[in-house]
Amino acid sequence: MNFVQGLLLEIVHGVIGFLLFIDLRASVQWGLVQGSQIGTLFIFVVIGVMAIWVGIMLYSFAMLSRYDNKLIGTLKNSLIICMHHLPQTIIMLIATVGLIYFSCIYFTAFIVTIPLILYVDSYIFSSIFKKLEKDMVKKDEPEVIENEESEDLIEDTTDNKEE
Repeated sequence: MNFVQGLLLEIVHGVIGFLLFIDLRASVQWGLVQGSQIGTLFIFVVIGVMAIWVGIMLYSFAMLSRYDNKLIGTLKNSLIICMHHLPQTIIMLIATVGLIYFSCIYFTAFIVTIPLILYVDSYIFSSIFKKLEKDMVKKDEPEVIENEESEDLIEDTTDNKEE
């Protein structure tokens, strides 16, 4: 089932990435070639949406491998975690995009950069998921109320049974 969900997730991310690429090309044409200030502003908006999309893409595949959600739930949870853990997301984006760009310039650097990307991302993912799972366990534990009245009630019930 994960294979089917992963394939559907890749198709969704591919379509969104293609649409964002077309938007970026159109806004560059509008902003830089034609000299429109609104087009230049739109370039930055599209780049920001692309950064959020890459963050969601990073988290969605990690969440798909760790949790059992539907496709929409995985995308929604990825967006929530991406925005909730923004500093870690920015670090992952810089590491992933920067090292991929470096690898494209120097092709032989793939030997070092791909494992480095995987190590940095998995380290951040594991710390985020451990924190989330620890919070989930705390919410599932029942609260224990300890005060003098509850101890008196326990003693009273034991006294009644002895009589």
